[in-house]
Amino acid sequence: KENNKLIGQIIGSVAGAYLGSKVGSGIGKSLTTAVGGTIGYLLGGKIVELLDDDEKLELNEKINSSLNNNADNVPEKWVSKKNKNTNAEILPLNTYELDNETCRDFEKVVKKNGKIYEEKSTACRDENGNWRTI
Repeated sequence: KENNKLIGQIIGSVAGAYLGSKVGSGIGKSLTTAVGGTIGYLLGGKIVELLDDDEKLELNEKINSSLNNNADNVPEKWVSKKNKNTNAEILPLNTYELDNETCRDFEKVVKKNGKIYEEKSTACRDENGNWRTI
């Protein structure tokens, strides 16, 4: 199970980096590639296999936003711009310090084609202030 989680995180990171590389040019393009890779880690797991590249980017942005802005136990909803039957709810569960980093446990529930996929994750801020799953 841990191997599947790691593989999902790697795929999410690669997808995020790829999507980030498609934005901007020059230094800005390099930064969005790096940020895209970091944001990709927030998705991970089985969910990364369910969504196309645009949906992955949209959901990653919504997860990042919910971790940054939502109080504990306040959900954030996302609906795919391409397919209104694909949606998710992100629920930050708690906030705490771990090894001098701010961390949050959170749940992701994605609904697609009548099926429900649930994952629990933990993300901590890195030295640049970006969220990454642990």
